[in-house]
Amino acid sequence: MKNHLFVAGLTVFAAPELSLAQDGSPSLNRPLSSASGVTIQPSSQAASASTAELLLSSIPGLPESMVPGIPGVVFDPGTGGGGFDRVYGSPNGNWIITGTVDLPFLEDEVLLVNGALVQHEGQPTVWTGGTENAGGIEQRCDVNDAGDYTYATNTDGPTSSDEYVVSNVGGTYSIIAMESAPVPALPGSNYGTVLGSPLILADGTTGFRADNISGVPIFEDEAMILGGTVLLQEGITVPSGQIGAEPVGNFDISDFWAAEDGSSWLVQGDLIGPTATDDVVIVDGTVVVQEGVSPNAALEPVISNGIGGVHMDSAGNWYARGSSEAIAPASERDWVLRNGDIIAAVESPITVGSTEIFDDDIFAPCFFLNVGNGVGDYIVGGVTDNADLLRNGVLVMNGTDVICRESDPIDLDGNGLFDDDAFVDLFGNDDAHLSDDGYFIFIVIVKDSMGVQRGMAVLKMDLGTGDIGMNYCMANANSSGAPAMMSALGSTDVGDNNVTLEASNLPINVFGFMVTSLDQGFFPNPGGSEGNLCVVNQIGRFVGPGQVQNSGATGTFSLAVDLTMIPQPTGAVSAMAGDSWNFQAWFRDTNMAGAPTSNFTDGIEIQFQ
Repeated sequence: MKNHLFVAGLTVFAAPELSLAQDGSPSLNRPLSSASGVTIQPSSQAASASTAELLLSSIPGLPESMVPGIPGVVFDPGTGGGGFDRVYGSPNGNWIITGTVDLPFLEDEVLLVNGALVQHEGQPTVWTGGTENAGGIEQRCDVNDAGDYTYATNTDGPTSSDEYVVSNVGGTYSIIAMESAPVPALPGSNYGTVLGSPLILADGTTGFRADNISGVPIFEDEAMILGGTVLLQEGITVPSGQIGAEPVGNFDISDFWAAEDGSSWLVQGDLIGPTATDDVVIVDGTVVVQEGVSPNAALEPVISNGIGGVHMDSAGNWYARGSSEAIAPASERDWVLRNGDIIAAVESPITVGSTEIFDDDIFAPCFFLNVGNGVGDYIVGGVTDNADLLRNGVLVMNGTDVICRESDPIDLDGNGLFDDDAFVDLFGNDDAHLSDDGYFIFIVIVKDSMGVQRGMAVLKMDLGTGDIGMNYCMANANSSGAPAMMSALGSTDVGDNNVTLEASNLPINVFGFMVTSLDQGFFPNPGGSEGNLCVVNQIGRFVGPGQVQNSGATGTFSLAVDLTMIPQPTGAVSAMAGDSWNFQAWFRDTNMAGAPTSNFTDGIEIQFQ
């Protein structure tokens, strides 16, 4: 297990509140973030329906402090050196985590999937037929949408063959790699004493790091392997994009990531070369960030040991944070990158238009967390210039919304009230996962109103981040008895080309299609329709092959939009950053007399960036 690195003076706060707008569409009402600070005190204020849910805790006396599957045993109490490691997860919200429990040293680690115990240190392992007991479990583990998972451990078996990477796919355990076993991708070699950093793809394919491989030269004995293919090998692989032509050397523990379909991967490690330029982030065989080199045209070269946390989301977008050399009169500049673009930087506003800026006076690296999901959302954790040092730690989503701030209260008992004398004190560095449907799971240390730490907590917030767009206009009731509604999922970044429109509350088994325009309007009962047209002027219709939909038994249909082929009367066009496109669905209906007619949903506006 890792030693937790908690950022001094930082904490987490309550989740946003989901409510209904006047037109009945979902809207996200976020708690106000005040730069003036707050006084921490016990409160009976009502918690919102979507405040952070407590999943696990090391706070004594809470039901969530009891270890699932081990009656009478609690998670390691206290705040330092134990409790919980980093949480990992899948696009649909499955999660996996290791933790320590209040048992003797050789029995104190557990592995949980969605809160259920799947492995306990010191207990028999299924893949050995129960002849060997599990040992320590590496922090890096992984789970996919199907609930398949992978992890690394050593056992109490023979020391020459006690290191394993295993997977459980469809309920069946398999040994992916075992110490002393042959390495299929490197004929004539055998796995050595280090196996770890496992990950699992959507189809159950597993990747991992192997070191001290025998049968190869000592300076070629480390490799990153995915699905039986060697992606990188120490002393052999020369990644492109670097300033020289050096082969890779060592690989960082736990810094191996891949898209869910395996189409992209990321590794952080070192090159065999000058120490001033040897630390690198490699994506698909190409160096994208290198020590001593500018990572972006707006930044100076990365300082020595200046690359911090890295991440790749399920869609293959990569993230890295770090520090560049000073630009007078400022100190060294800290930043967070997504696919090479700066998404947060020291001395920049924490959100668009904010007067509060990211600041590294209190915490030198400034940033401590960067995670994203496969639909274009990301969360950055950093320290600000807030004069109240109990409020200067924030989590910011998509550069537009502060979703968490230090010292906000936590509803520990789930009774809907902030009456538990519990406030977030510290964030764990990178201890978080963001799913595609907007569930954010993260780890914090909890304090009371006097600032005394009470223990650790694994929290889950429903951010609803998959929803994009703003509803407008008004739909009339259709023959289902309700007005039809539009919604959209995906990303507002045109480069992601990831938008899915959905029309709901439709009559069952009726045909319809989406329409779009750059212009909004209100035209009641066009052509004798029972509905209202909310797009005007140049109107495009999605009536190409496969685009005309049927609402089926659920009264719903959806369409994945190709943003490079938006229909218009004069031909298809591409959405551009800065565009605001409006969408609506037309569908067949019947009126009160039973005669055939048509109707419309409300409209939805999506502003692209």
